[in-house]
Amino acid sequence: MRIGLYGMPTSGKSYILGQVDSVRVMHGSRMLRQICNDFERKDEEQKRIVRLKLANILSSEDAFIMDGHYSFGDKIAFTESDGRLYDAFLYLYISPEILKKRMKNSERNNKYLGYDIEKWQKYEIESLRKYCHNNNKDFYVIDNPPENEFGDVSEVLEFIAAVVNGYSCLRFAKDCSNEILNTCKSDTVVLMDGDKTITVEDSSYAVFGYNTHIYDGNFYTGFQSWKQEKEFKSYSFDRITEMPVSLNETVCKAITNDTYILTSGHKRVWHYISQQLGIPFYQGVEMAAETKMYITRILQHVGKRVIAYGDGMNDYYMLKQADTGYLVTKKDGTISRSLNDMDLEGISFV
Repeated sequence: MRIGLYGMPTSGKSYILGQVDSVRVMHGSRMLRQICNDFERKDEEQKRIVRLKLANILSSEDAFIMDGHYSFGDKIAFTESDGRLYDAFLYLYISPEILKKRMKNSERNNKYLGYDIEKWQKYEIESLRKYCHNNNKDFYVIDNPPENEFGDVSEVLEFIAAVVNGYSCLRFAKDCSNEILNTCKSDTVVLMDGDKTITVEDSSYAVFGYNTHIYDGNFYTGFQSWKQEKEFKSYSFDRITEMPVSLNETVCKAITNDTYILTSGHKRVWHYISQQLGIPFYQGVEMAAETKMYITRILQHVGKRVIAYGDGMNDYYMLKQADTGYLVTKKDGTISRSLNDMDLEGISFV
């Protein structure tokens, strides 16, 4: 497993790498200077050649984590060779306000204060995510909403170890897709999100009052679903004996014999709901926005037509990828605020 740890200057990549013990650590900046000791003084084309040399050297390594930069201000450093090198990308998100403070206090990095830091970081995340989607790579945004920075990095180190040991939304998507293909009978597959799509309410909140700030950053990658699964472990409840939520009748009318629920909700809750509806469900720590999109794409690649239903950012890429995507609106006709500023062209509202 080759992992790229990306992020803005001063985001703390080196600090985290200094504590990783689950896989071999490579320091990209140091290695670039070992190849070319005056790397910083080279022009962009010369730097690109040095980066290519480093990528070629590392291509023979089986397992490591290394820091990287997608861009420096308006200059893109990321290359196709970098992309091919890694199996998974982790992006370390830090609040723009904190990044500005750190840059101001850094003689090496205060030159970046002239850029729009928020726009720059958002651009990097969107660009890397798009690259990973287009090239079947795992992509995770590592964020910490309550503090917007990392003091205690133990959870980050735990997640890195999980990725090293096989945690993968792409792998999980392949497993789910294979099971779906073994059971579906028609050329059309219907994929449905669970909470606030098939159900009107959030099922976890309805059952045990679960509320979280994990998704406040609006990233919905496998890191956030991994953190949510850890939170779920602290919630216990007796056996469900009646439907804990009300169902969205419009969505339920679209259920066919080849309908499958994809949910990041609580497993025991959705086991009961799926039994009542008579359709299978797929749930797990790796059920994130990327997972749903990859499931959709895999099914399409073998000739299936995919109809998808969802309500928020966790379903967005699935809805965009599907042959027909339906966005479930709220009772008042508005959409989830998680989709503000997202391109919804081609998606129908229900």
